[in-house]
Order: sequence, then structure tokens, then C-alpha cells
Amino acid sequence: MPVAAGHRAAKSLESASTVGPDTCLGIVETCRRFGISLRAIRHYEAFGLLSPRRVEGARVYGGAELRALTLILRFKAIGLSLAEMRRQLRLYGLPSPRACSPSAHTLAEGEQAVAELERRRQCIDAMLMELHLIRANVARRLSARTGASSDGP
Repeated sequence: MPVAAGHRAAKSLESASTVGPDTCLGIVETCRRFGISLRAIRHYEAFGLLSPRRVEGARVYGGAELRALTLILRFKAIGLSLAEMRRQLRLYGLPSPRACSPSAHTLAEGEQAVAELERRRQCIDAMLMELHLIRANVARRLSARTGASSDGP
């Protein structure tokens, strides 16, 4: 995951925690708070991930949209596709609570989502372990090289 995406996800979680359920923000303020571009937020809207209200033609993002945007950025940070994001948002009851009425299908989707995230976490954990070993090996080799060059005449 690029550092910028991780930073945006952290910023969005921080931003979302300071926004109450009755908060309404315009598109520019929403983008500023979440650290995303106007193009990105419009892309999420065009794909059906966000559905802000319109007030005199202007987009207005309320609590549900801000929560959805927080989740979208989290999903993006862990590498989900737009289609996967849409499925995940439904599990969270977004864009509206009616989007996810309890059913056996919803339960199965939820279990599948948990299993997929667990699989991704195992892969990430394995990669982190490997990278720690590689880093330690490089540090050891650099230290040995630095020590050998400082032992000279």
C-alpha cells in the first residue's frame, strides 16, 4: 500500500470521528477533511458508492455519506476494488439501512468477507515477516562491510 493511501485512510478515520451524525458538508469541505480530490469523490459517486443529497444543485454530504466515505478510503487502503467496496458497503448497511436487510445471503456474504480479509491479513503478515528478515540481513551485511572498512590501516 502506498504511504499516501495509508495516510489518507488514517486522516479519513480521524476526520470521520470529528463529524457528528447531523453534520452536513459541501463537496469542497468534504474533500478537504478527507484529503481527497474532487475528481475522486465524484468517481465514487458515479460508481454508486456515495449518494449525496442535492440542495439547490450542490452536493451535500451528511453523516451516512461521510461514514461511507470513511469506509471507502479504508477499503481503498487495503486494496479492494470498486465492486468489492460496493459489496462491503452493503454489509455495513450503506448507502442506506435498507440496502442491507438481514438474510441468509447477507450472512454468507459477511462470512465470505471476513474469510477474505483474514486471508489478506495472513498474506500481509507473511510479507511483513519476510521484509523484516530482509531488512535485518541487509543491516547485518552493511554493518559487516562498514566494520571491515574501518579496520583498515
